[in-house]
Amino acid sequence: MSDIKGRIIDAARALYRERGADAVTMRAVAERVGVTATALYRHFADKDAILREVMSEGSRLLGSHLFLALEAPTALDRLRATATAYLEFAVAQPQAYRTLFEAGSADEASPVLRQRDAVRRFLRDRVREGIAAGALTDGNAEEIALTIWATLHGLASLHQAGIIPAESMSERALTSLIDGVASHEHRLIA
Repeated sequence: MSDIKGRIIDAARALYRERGADAVTMRAVAERVGVTATALYRHFADKDAILREVMSEGSRLLGSHLFLALEAPTALDRLRATATAYLEFAVAQPQAYRTLFEAGSADEASPVLRQRDAVRRFLRDRVREGIAAGALTDGNAEEIALTIWATLHGLASLHQAGIIPAESMSERALTSLIDGVASHEHRLIA
């Protein structure tokens, strides 16, 4: 990657983190880099191309968090670790989280939609493992995963809106969530 291309990405990332995706304009990025807006087009086709590059960083970070969950010893532990990783990402990377999970996109080829789908499949696969191991109640893995994801997203969104503190997304809240779908003998809360 050329030095100027790296500087463009760094400037866009800083604008994105400070003020969100709408602040990442060709003019604002060029101003931060110290070049003309026209010069940016030698490296990127448009603002969306720059944003895709910035978002790929958030996607990689979320992916690495989720895949660490696979190291947990049991299916239920892997599901808990997945839920924890999702919430940790939402707290640590709020702008990337909002773009990945709150921005609408009708383009099925969009990197944002692909990342959302990958998260859904990853969570569904953890649920399937839990059902197969007898750790979760038998049921439709897609529906159970969607329920868990909706709850996690709700917690993350409430935190980002300033309604609940990060502490409210504690181990106790996650335990209650997972216990809601765990088989009776695998529940932690009686």
